[in-house]
Amino acid sequence: MDWRKAIGILAISFFVLNIVLIINLFMNTLPEQCLYLGEDKDQAIRSYLESRGIKLTIQLPARGVPLPFLEVGRESLKTEEILKIFLPEKIEKVEDIEDGKKYISGGRRLIFTESGSVIFENDEKAENISNLDETKAVEIAERFIKVHGGLPEDASLNYVKYNPEINGYEVEYIGNYKGFFIANRYIRLSITPHGVVKFQRSFLKPVAFKGKRRQVIPPLTAVLKVDAERKNKTPMIVKKVEQGFYSQFYNAERWSAAPVWKVELNNGEVYYVNAYTGELER
Repeated sequence: MDWRKAIGILAISFFVLNIVLIINLFMNTLPEQCLYLGEDKDQAIRSYLESRGIKLTIQLPARGVPLPFLEVGRESLKTEEILKIFLPEKIEKVEDIEDGKKYISGGRRLIFTESGSVIFENDEKAENISNLDETKAVEIAERFIKVHGGLPEDASLNYVKYNPEINGYEVEYIGNYKGFFIANRYIRLSITPHGVVKFQRSFLKPVAFKGKRRQVIPPLTAVLKVDAERKNKTPMIVKKVEQGFYSQFYNAERWSAAPVWKVELNNGEVYYVNAYTGELER
């Protein structure tokens, strides 16, 4: 064993732990500014992450943007209008399911969930698209969305990725507010050579910022938290770190979504770290 190297890694580990403890201690003492690690602490954390097999291939800002909470709520669902758009033919069957209601017409199903999502599933193989690739998948997604309710003005393309399980592509558009993403405001489509086989839209609605702007933890600290929480300790590349808001759905008209750092890894894993507390959002 290389004892000198082992002692060096151990020293860095204690140093990083002290940084995390200091951040937690002073989290509520700087109301108008964001925490800043400084060049020495920043480099120490990067060295520690590298020793753990975590590689950063992106440029991270030294600090985040101070943010308040974001008040959110549910968009009202116009069930009859949505049914006419997705299932214009006669509804053959209606089923009450565990978390909502399902409408069936032939090989197509439209589901309204209690959490406020609309899910369309299509088993009818009416199309035969040749040479399906990312570009074609986005074109098909945009045409489908245009006919089926349109894309919200605040939404933008989040990702396009191949899914071998369906021999097709997953395309996701995500909603934004004042330049920050909102995790549970999205449109997601599954596209195969037979066309759109699944469409899902989340109806989380941004209302307004709420309360005072508060400091947020540095993005590098969020990456450190992800490393601590990962169950799979194989080497990973941090693909993207982005500031925004995250909230689950609640049985209420309005509630507060917390600022988060979204950390994406090259294996497809996505983590949301609370930008106030440094804790992982579940």
